[in-house]
Amino acid sequence: MRIKQVLFVSLLTFVIACQEKKIKTDGFEIKGEVKGLGNANILAIKFVNGGIELDSIQAENDAFVYTGKVKEPYFVQLLLREGDSTTAKLTEFMLENSRIMISGKSTEYDSVQVSGSESDKVLKAYFKEDDVLNTQWDNLKEQYDLAVQAGDSVKRKELAQKLNTIFKVDRVNLLKKYVSNNANSTIGALLPAFCTIEDALTQEDYQEIYETLEDAIKLTDYGKNIAERAGQEIESQ
Repeated sequence: MRIKQVLFVSLLTFVIACQEKKIKTDGFEIKGEVKGLGNANILAIKFVNGGIELDSIQAENDAFVYTGKVKEPYFVQLLLREGDSTTAKLTEFMLENSRIMISGKSTEYDSVQVSGSESDKVLKAYFKEDDVLNTQWDNLKEQYDLAVQAGDSVKRKELAQKLNTIFKVDRVNLLKKYVSNNANSTIGALLPAFCTIEDALTQEDYQEIYETLEDAIKLTDYGKNIAERAGQEIESQ
């Protein structure tokens, strides 16, 4: 009897694991539970391959379920809609083939949380660190402007060098670190597409980022975009 119980538990664990793997591989399932949502209609704006796709989600009693499948992770915004007009942004995140939970104590944007998307988690962690550097840059820029107004050329040059280092070195290296840490997944390739330092990235930077990625990731749409920015010719598949 003991052996049969162990075998049953093992079989059940295997079945559950296969089901979870199937959901992650075959498509996405978004479950939303947000207080105050009621029976609202939600407009999903999906930013796919440089274009926009629209979809409609109907909530019921503060909850909704949205399923589908994506080729690669992409950015999506969920907006509350009344008739033909939108009234507020509920949330925004990176959509990928996984189980994603959206929860909130109200429909206010800042109260809504998203979990279950690894690409969204990594991208937001990157943004958080990048924001620290960007804040440092803004503070130094204020000091730089004061130095310019005061005619302090020595201070101005010193601050200009620090500003340049943050923008062209620190923030670029931060991006490269995140790409390297996720080089074996599509996440590593999508990061440059959503960064805010394109003006600081040179063709050589894109080449370095591209070479960091594993071969399979280079073949993704995000990987091909990096290759193009690196000046490489893309072979048709």
